[in-house]
Amino acid sequence: MNLLFTEEGKNVSKECPLSEHPNPQFRRDSYACLNGEWDFSLLPNSKEKIEQYQTKILVPFAVETALSGVGIQDVKGKFLHYRKVFDLPQGIDKEHVCLHFEAVDCSCDVYLNGVHLGHHDGGYSPFCFANLTLLEKGNDLRVIVKDDTSGEYPIGKQSLKPGGIWYHATSGIYGSVWLENIPENHLTDIRYEIHRKMGICTVFAKFSGKNDNWFAEVSFQGKPICREQIDVEGKANLYLGEGFHEWTPESPNLYDVKFSNGEDTVYSYFGMRKISVGTHKGHPYPMLNGKPIFMTGPLDQGYFPESGLTPPTDQAMINDILAMKTYGFNMIRKHIKVEPRRWYYHCDRLGMLVMQDFVNIGAPYNPFIIMTGPFVKRKWDDTKERVQKRLHSRSDFTKANYLFTMESTVDLLKNHPSIVVWTIFNEGWGQFNTKDVYERLKQLDESRLIDANSGWIDQGVGDFSSHHVYFIKPRLHSDHKRILSLSEFGGYSYKENGHTMMDKAFGYKKLETKEKLEIALRKLFEEQIIPLKKEGLAVAVYTQLSDVEEEINGLLTYDRQVQKVDLEVMKELNAKLKEL
Repeated sequence: MNLLFTEEGKNVSKECPLSEHPNPQFRRDSYACLNGEWDFSLLPNSKEKIEQYQTKILVPFAVETALSGVGIQDVKGKFLHYRKVFDLPQGIDKEHVCLHFEAVDCSCDVYLNGVHLGHHDGGYSPFCFANLTLLEKGNDLRVIVKDDTSGEYPIGKQSLKPGGIWYHATSGIYGSVWLENIPENHLTDIRYEIHRKMGICTVFAKFSGKNDNWFAEVSFQGKPICREQIDVEGKANLYLGEGFHEWTPESPNLYDVKFSNGEDTVYSYFGMRKISVGTHKGHPYPMLNGKPIFMTGPLDQGYFPESGLTPPTDQAMINDILAMKTYGFNMIRKHIKVEPRRWYYHCDRLGMLVMQDFVNIGAPYNPFIIMTGPFVKRKWDDTKERVQKRLHSRSDFTKANYLFTMESTVDLLKNHPSIVVWTIFNEGWGQFNTKDVYERLKQLDESRLIDANSGWIDQGVGDFSSHHVYFIKPRLHSDHKRILSLSEFGGYSYKENGHTMMDKAFGYKKLETKEKLEIALRKLFEEQIIPLKKEGLAVAVYTQLSDVEEEINGLLTYDRQVQKVDLEVMKELNAKLKEL
């Protein structure tokens, strides 16, 4: 394995990496980041607190990664012990403190100054402990983590035997750890509901303590728009006027909101946009703000060579999004991963649509099903127990964990205007009861479209007829009921020497030079993909944004140092796709 670094990864601060506020959509002025060097030990069969630590680890990078400073791959059956001793941070009062964890994989117990704060399961959901009291000096924070990457909890692309489309595991703390002060009477949650035709955004707020005397003040680019009182039920209509500014990829207009009650102040934002299904040239089509839009974007695994699932810096996230916008894409399919909330914030403000996958359960996967999926049409009934077992949806426990993660992901990301599609199941991985899960998701969020079965093992529900095609020419036809989507295709690979992590390479079609890759890519788009627009094709997802470990089918190398495809070529092809 070759050690690779992005330019951003080469300059990560050990003092406090990823120090930006993790949640721009729910931000208080009180904020202290606890990222940086922590004490660390990896011990077998030891879940009790310890007093001696073996080494240092750089939080928030997973133990398997180079940036963590540890780089140990095999943690199965072991416990990860973390300790951070810190004084009361500047700007934080010692009482009414909330301790946040953005991501810990997978099960952990948290202790502060000898007190067990609680237990958390699941690697893709932020969690926190509220109403804490800190010491002026020497606060002792400890986290004990267990992660076997077994598939009982959602795992995504993580594998203990990485290779091909499966990647190295992520264990332990891999998201920011931070503090804020929350007064006794405070805001706990907000949800926005957009009424575009009326120029109204309705806000639904939840509180702890007294729920009176709350106001929402809206501004646009610093100009005050309205100030509305929130009623005791937590509702307020925010009137923007006839000339309100819509959110689109070309004009990603955001309205700033300040919530306050005299004790608590929270800063947020929203975008005025509506995604729906309409008709364009006789075919079902995605409609953004009532207008048809062809959605073209890369599949994005969200991995980095030096830091795995965690972006090395905030700028690294921005660079990837801007690179895809420069290529002419208007959408990114975030594949089997939940990003830090700042990634979605950058998509919101930069103007990038997002198709967001939920993270799958179940491992290992049946290679026969995966390799024959592009060629063999299966009509399996995923309500049948035997089918669920073949798809490795193994028990009621794993199914419950999937549903919990799905629901927590929707709640976490519900207010981001960039997210326009949820993807429930991908290629049958851990698939079960699609129709029931689809109805459950619709009840949670009616404001977005749903790709119920991306790839194959379609159950006939959702807003998309969603296909993955590699190796062969795609022959797709609209059913005139659902949007025709090529939710994965391409995967053309070229190995850029000096910029690959693995000596072994994986791709769906291998090209020897950049010139041959460019010729093949142009031929693929112009002769196979663009003609499908006549059949109603409205979504195209190219595999993929960057190389990842053994996969060398990225538009960018894994270290983001080399653009494999000429910028103008990709812009031209995407412009043809987006023509209506």
